[in-house]
Amino acid sequence: MKTATPLAVSLQGVSHRYGKTQALHDVSLSIPQGVTVGLIGPDGVGKSTLLSLVAGVRAIQTGSVQVLGGDMANKKAREGLSLRIAYMPQGLGKNLYPTLSVQENIDFHARLFGLNAAERKARIQRLLNATGLAPFPDRAAGKLSGGMKQKLSLCCALVHSPDLLILDEPTTGVDPLSRRQFWALVNELRQETRNMTVIVATAYIEEAEQFEYLLAMDAGKLLVNKHTREVLAQYGTATLEEAYIAMLPPEKQQGAGGLTLTPFVPEANAPPVIEAHGLTKRFGDFTAVDHVSFKIEKGEIFGFLGANGCGKSTTMKMLTGLLDATEGTAELLGQPVDAGNIATRMRVGYMSQAFSLYEELTVRQNLELHARLYQMGDKGAAAVEEALRQFDLADVADTAPAALPLGIRQRLQLAAACLHHPEVLILDEPTSGVDPAARDMFWRHLLKLSRQDKITIFVSTHFMNEVERCDRTSLMNRGRVLAVGTPAQLLEQSGQANTEEAFIYYLEKDAEQAHAMGAIDV
Repeated sequence: MKTATPLAVSLQGVSHRYGKTQALHDVSLSIPQGVTVGLIGPDGVGKSTLLSLVAGVRAIQTGSVQVLGGDMANKKAREGLSLRIAYMPQGLGKNLYPTLSVQENIDFHARLFGLNAAERKARIQRLLNATGLAPFPDRAAGKLSGGMKQKLSLCCALVHSPDLLILDEPTTGVDPLSRRQFWALVNELRQETRNMTVIVATAYIEEAEQFEYLLAMDAGKLLVNKHTREVLAQYGTATLEEAYIAMLPPEKQQGAGGLTLTPFVPEANAPPVIEAHGLTKRFGDFTAVDHVSFKIEKGEIFGFLGANGCGKSTTMKMLTGLLDATEGTAELLGQPVDAGNIATRMRVGYMSQAFSLYEELTVRQNLELHARLYQMGDKGAAAVEEALRQFDLADVADTAPAALPLGIRQRLQLAAACLHHPEVLILDEPTSGVDPAARDMFWRHLLKLSRQDKITIFVSTHFMNEVERCDRTSLMNRGRVLAVGTPAQLLEQSGQANTEEAFIYYLEKDAEQAHAMGAIDV
């Protein structure tokens, strides 16, 4: 007689509310030990709430949560399980100490879990090598790029080989090569830790296809808890994203599908809107941006793609005047970039990688403040209402950003950047952590701004389908531009089958050249 596989997680009738908001509604599910599970669903459907209850960091309101044979409603059971569970919360660096270095953060977590000195040294070095953080052991966590913070957060979660690994959107803002390295590392550790169970919420639905089991959610309810292969077979779709759309009620399937991309036609005799000539930025002995040059035409969507920490955000900050260049020059709307040139800055919308609005103000109040700062006058109130409608924020208009999921916070940031109808939009990973439907909504809006309103858009992203929507893309690594061209040109020059493989090809080729010159170790 075959012995039943013990359960890693079992939920029965779990519901959870935040005030009037029903985050989870009567969720029941079971997850066997030793499997990998992908958790998918739009922003705000309850994924993070579900994971935090399983991790034991949120109090149970209704129902039963059993984890590794223990009752998570029992304090003693939770404490006993704490050394067997690793939890990486959603958000850039939420489990990090910003003033501690990369090495110190991992070492701190390793000490919490009782690793001895020899174990700590070996595990830390292995994690640093596997995630590409080895060159930066002494850099403060607070000074890392968003993607590098995610890598460090994963290192901290993995340092003690847990029996249950819970990752809430761990690869948000992480480049494709690093994502591939992430999962290779997780798979290696699973081979070493017998029956390790991995539960991953992801904004990249295609990423969930690699996991054995699938959990799909919508509006606080569980839609699916099955083998991933069974789900694809049941809905008869080629991709998990198509299967997920088919699970939704008909009214939520409307508007799903591809975007219509119209060719970019440069305006005759129009001067470039953004120019960079040998733009360089050094922080002490570290060169973050190394003689970067490019031109962006009026109304063009110019993509910025590169490995984490390659200098994308630093370049964008120099173009907005938030950082002074060490060398080189930049022009914006025909004027030299100057932080003191208020007239030019009023014509630009900027969205930073990290959330930069006011947490203590509501969504509406943030937009109203933005309208006042940009001197919109009588047009401000109508612009705020339009932004709430256009970016699907009306239902959370009176909510503080701190209470919102990451994807909805990103929507608010983009709404604020677009509110004053700028001539130039500089967007640093605007869709990180945003679900596919919301990303498509973003891009429909960006395409309209570019094609109809002739607004110039400079956007960085790690989503390959977004790279394909750009008119041209600049590929960066280690502070330098490796290639510039249309997506089709970059794909043809690489000889690869798709955009993601092309991106990885350019990065690996650059690493090989650097290694041959003795610049880095690989």
